[in-house]
Amino acid sequence: MSELRKGKHSVVYLFDTYAVKVFEEKYRYNFLKEVKFLTLLQPFGFVPELYFVDFDGLKVTMQRLGGRRIGECIGRKVVDRCLECCFILDVLGIEKQEMNHPGKHIIVDGGVYFIDFERARLKKRPSNLTQFTVYLKKFGIKLEKNLIRRYKFEINRKNFEIIRRRILKSFE
Repeated sequence: MSELRKGKHSVVYLFDTYAVKVFEEKYRYNFLKEVKFLTLLQPFGFVPELYFVDFDGLKVTMQRLGGRRIGECIGRKVVDRCLECCFILDVLGIEKQEMNHPGKHIIVDGGVYFIDFERARLKKRPSNLTQFTVYLKKFGIKLEKNLIRRYKFEINRKNFEIIRRRILKSFE
């Protein structure tokens, strides 16, 4: 027996250890983006593990995540991993598009996992990290705008580490 979750572009059937995400034909492009980005991001360990892709049936079978949403477990370790994941996405030129309100898109389940990549896109100047810093304001974590601008102008490890240190200092 499976549990059912309905999204904008798909239906997800949840089983004990895996989930099957099924897209409607009119959302074929979204299915292809989901598969593309999940496949590309597998080596980084912050997306669900892919088990099988059915291109004809528009189905993605992947690891089931049973953890909590990020808003329920904001803490230094979780935020640090989210920042690192956002930086990886930015360096790869992938804009997830959900990072200023990631409540349903980041799951904490023994690790930090980003889900739902059907709206993601390749972009010259992605803004995952900068959007995530906007989300952190909800929890009283603020960052100087000049640091965000500098990072946005030049996405690199040095600018990232400055932001990371400032944000993590909020947890001391």
